[in-house]
Amino acid sequence: MSASPSPEPFTVIDSPSPPSVFPVYTSLFTAKAFGIDSQLTSGLHALYPELVLTKTFANNCDLLDFAFAGHATAELDITTDSIARFRGFVPGYLRGQKGSLGDAISFAKYHYNWAGEDFIVYIVQEGYTFVQYILKEAGPGETQISHSKITDALISAIGEWQASDDKVVYVFDRYWTKSRALWNEVQKASWDDVILDARMKKTLTEVVGKFFDSKNVYEELGVPWKRGLIFYGPAGNGKTISIKAIMNTLSVRKNRIPTLYVKSAPSSYSIREVWVMARRMAPCLLILEDIDTIVTERTRSYAFNEIDGLENNDGILMIASTNHLEILDPGLTKRPSRFDRKYLFPLPSKVTPNPFIVSSVNPTNQAFQKNERILYCAYWRQKLRNKPTIAFPKKLCLAIAGITQGFSFAYLKEAFISTLLVMAGNHQSEDDGSGAPGETDVDHDDSDDLDDYELWREMKNQVKLLRDDMESKTPSFEPRTLHRGHDQERREGERELSSEMSEPTPQIGRVTGDGRPPIFGEGFRVGKSESEKDAAVLPQLSLAYRPARPGRMSFGAAVGP
Repeated sequence: MSASPSPEPFTVIDSPSPPSVFPVYTSLFTAKAFGIDSQLTSGLHALYPELVLTKTFANNCDLLDFAFAGHATAELDITTDSIARFRGFVPGYLRGQKGSLGDAISFAKYHYNWAGEDFIVYIVQEGYTFVQYILKEAGPGETQISHSKITDALISAIGEWQASDDKVVYVFDRYWTKSRALWNEVQKASWDDVILDARMKKTLTEVVGKFFDSKNVYEELGVPWKRGLIFYGPAGNGKTISIKAIMNTLSVRKNRIPTLYVKSAPSSYSIREVWVMARRMAPCLLILEDIDTIVTERTRSYAFNEIDGLENNDGILMIASTNHLEILDPGLTKRPSRFDRKYLFPLPSKVTPNPFIVSSVNPTNQAFQKNERILYCAYWRQKLRNKPTIAFPKKLCLAIAGITQGFSFAYLKEAFISTLLVMAGNHQSEDDGSGAPGETDVDHDDSDDLDDYELWREMKNQVKLLRDDMESKTPSFEPRTLHRGHDQERREGERELSSEMSEPTPQIGRVTGDGRPPIFGEGFRVGKSESEKDAAVLPQLSLAYRPARPGRMSFGAAVGP
């Protein structure tokens, strides 16, 4: 007699699996891929019939950037759906900074939360752009193909965030981006660091400040509320640092004025994009760096029409810079309706008595009140006042100024930096016993022999090297000085200095390079959990207006593991 079969030890209950869109995605790329958006839309409607679907482009409304900035959360979901991604190494943004791993994602699902509302988001690369498919429960009166009020509110919040100009500088280099790094650099700029004739400094600050405070005056006079200034002169004499000081001044006003900085605009289309943005952001400051490379023979006519054509440019203050005024089109330099004032930044020479120098150096010595090079030396003397190993008496200001005729402020700065580096190396050699003992330096102002001061001895050596470089046919500093006309400008400047002319000169300062370094691994997004050090860098990238461009995967990359 056979035994009856024993009952099953457990019961299997069938449960529906979560909907997966990835099979639809893979089917599109294993067959014809034409019109994948419409097919994905149909697939999403079929898999989520109870949810409202909204589609938006990542370069118009970037959900992940918004989340990465801390305004929402985006959790990558690889449990209920699959993912298409490339893994890669992202080097550190700065040399010496540790790199990390990141993902370039072409298909992914996220659980997205904003303002207490939950969303399902699919981000899919379609060609050279990324499409975001946002799914949300239907509200009262909403259907699967209608708009979602909550999703619309999310998109509006992201748009307002992207359009905000808080603590950024708008930079145009063939397309617009927002740079928080440049804004941070501008905050370090101060008029105190600009070696400038006091009257000219006052003039510049008043011209800029009064322009933005005088809208009503322009309206009462019935004239357009716009103005243009040109800063010109040999390279290395303060145009850029003065512009940065102006930008800083405008950034701390009660009604802050945004800055638009144009680095390159090689085509008429680029020129158009510049002025469209400036009109949208007005009142604003529009900086045209090296205008001779922006308004060229190719774009001249179009640029003139944009500057003072039929369109309204109210509220736009333009500041252009150039090292070569003589090569600019007369339509720029001799047309007040375009650029109304020109300010020369010459090689350091004599000026009239300056109260700033009187308070900083020696109020009883008229020579100290006249020479701009002495003023710059006094500036360095003030910076080094707390360095006990460096003896820098007042008399050295006059002596150093005397041997640096014809030096731009860029060369003067290099003379001080190279001298101090040599001195630091000498002291280190003495401390570790690897070098011969140096001569004892004096630490007071009593010695009449300037050679008793190490600073003076090393400064003479460095000035000689720099002067040889200036007079060589192939200068290693400032490669742009090979431009035609510069040698003549330098010779005229040297003759002016040697004759000790007494005419007052406009403001001077120093030039600093200001370019965005290339960003390696730009197509990859690094999650916070993997690289906290890069977190301060990536928000800068996330603020960019980044139109779709072939060969780059910089949209919609992943936040998370």
